Amino acid sequence: IVAACAANGITTFTFGTSNALLPRNINVHPTRTQYRGVIGADGKFNALGKEWRYDAYYQHGENTTDIRVRDIMLNARYRQAIQATTIGGQIVCADPVARANGCAPINIFGGKAPSEAALAYITPKNGPYQHSVQKQDVASINFSGEPINGWAGPISLAVGGEWRKEQYHVKGDPYGDGNTDSPNTADYPADPILNASGSNWFAGNYHSGAGKYSVKEAYAEVNIPLVNSEAAGRANLNMAGRWTDYSTSGTVWAWKVGGTWELPVDGLRVRGVMSRDVRAPNLSELFAAPVTTTLPNFFDPFTNSNVLAIQNSIGNTALTPEFARNNTAGIALANPSWLPGLNVSFDWYQIKIKDVISSLGANDIVQLCFQKVLNSTCSAFNLSNTNGPNFINVQAFNLASIDTSGFDIEASYRWQQPLGLPGSLTLRGLATHVIKFITDTGLPGTLPVDTAGNNNGATPDWKFLLIQSYENDKFSLLVQERWFSDGVIGNQYVVCSAGNCPASTSQRPTIDQNFLPGAFYLDIGGSVNITKEIVAYAKVDNVFDNAPARTNIFSNPALYDGLGRIYRAGVRFRF
Repeated sequence: IVAACAANGITTFTFGTSNALLPRNINVHPTRTQYRGVIGADGKFNALGKEWRYDAYYQHGENTTDIRVRDIMLNARYRQAIQATTIGGQIVCADPVARANGCAPINIFGGKAPSEAALAYITPKNGPYQHSVQKQDVASINFSGEPINGWAGPISLAVGGEWRKEQYHVKGDPYGDGNTDSPNTADYPADPILNASGSNWFAGNYHSGAGKYSVKEAYAEVNIPLVNSEAAGRANLNMAGRWTDYSTSGTVWAWKVGGTWELPVDGLRVRGVMSRDVRAPNLSELFAAPVTTTLPNFFDPFTNSNVLAIQNSIGNTALTPEFARNNTAGIALANPSWLPGLNVSFDWYQIKIKDVISSLGANDIVQLCFQKVLNSTCSAFNLSNTNGPNFINVQAFNLASIDTSGFDIEASYRWQQPLGLPGSLTLRGLATHVIKFITDTGLPGTLPVDTAGNNNGATPDWKFLLIQSYENDKFSLLVQERWFSDGVIGNQYVVCSAGNCPASTSQRPTIDQNFLPGAFYLDIGGSVNITKEIVAYAKVDNVFDNAPARTNIFSNPALYDGLGRIYRAGVRFRF
């Protein structure tokens, strides 16, 4: 190589390596300690001529986690170690500053393994380190009673309040975090080769961070019997409201109105609920310290080349709560006297969520800026950084909405001593139908996407699970069938036909075929009670060894069985 470079005037060239010469693998050593204390009380008292119940408690919990990583490279030191030259007949690191700080050369073209001095330089004894502490304090008090006798029975009332505070802080080592937040120490001495702002490790660049929020809540719930008679059955109305004040995002309201009606038909019941539900961003989504991931071949559309970049997953204090409207209605037949053991239910649901908390991927952030679709993402990355590593900041944000609806069907029957045999036979079936699952990011230049029937994701139109099992004191048998319907690769695609293929766009890309078949899997299993303490079992999944459906790119493991027929056998011991 030296001779060829000299003969052809080559002074630099590109070379890739998997660093197979490095003798040790990266090791991660976490230690976690948790403390939790609770004090509470409950009891009864009389007020307004009625008996009331109360319960109250206070809780404090702490979780401390220390993570140490061993045998991992410092990128800047590695780059210095592979840049070697000859001085006085000795092969040394080319940079005099690196040499003065302990640099020992590494030959990445093959041959002998790196020396102990070189390994100690690029993978120092003290690797990435993170110390984090999470704390939670909760105080709650609740009262319940039946203050009023209504026309169909006593009216129940529950009221209460809660206060909750959550906080955390985390600190990383100076090489990963930067010596401003984590000053250099004897274990992590200053090194002019390293970037003072951190992110020097190949992975595990832990950064400092802290955050806290508190929540105050008050609620009231009332249950009102409406009907209680042999002719009309029994019906009740349930209503609840909750006031919540978040220190980070202000005050919100949630409520629920629902009811059940046990019809004057043996075992038959109808039910329905309407609610407004709220989920506020958690500590991680709001205040997470940067978690870094190395992207060795990230595509930079501005230079049309691949670059080494650091992805920083960080919190976003500007997040607001998610709001959902949930409507459900159902009918159930439960254990009627004319066929004990039978249970059948049908439930319809409709859920609409707005301000959904989600995140953009690193590629999307860069592409949206490059395409001038969303200029606000341009400040989240720098791929031509001369003062430190290239980076992309990835954080959660509030999407526009999700709108989904569908229904669930469940049926089961438990037959005691079937055909006079000892034991029981259980038949159970579950089915889910997704009518729609529309996600709207709300980003400029994007369109809502319906993923219902998308077998490339996890929302096929139909999914079934059927189970037949028999068990007695000596053994058990199980037969299970899994099935989901045919679907598409994606509803956003436009299928080209002969002589007609419109121009492909980012919102409506073209495709030659947009079909993924469904799948059926049969599983069987059983167990034998050798003694009361010893049970032997065996199971075969995917008995027919059905192969997964594949596109020309991949198969979806979230739906399709990619392993084929699997045999399992074992023994369980009870002590």
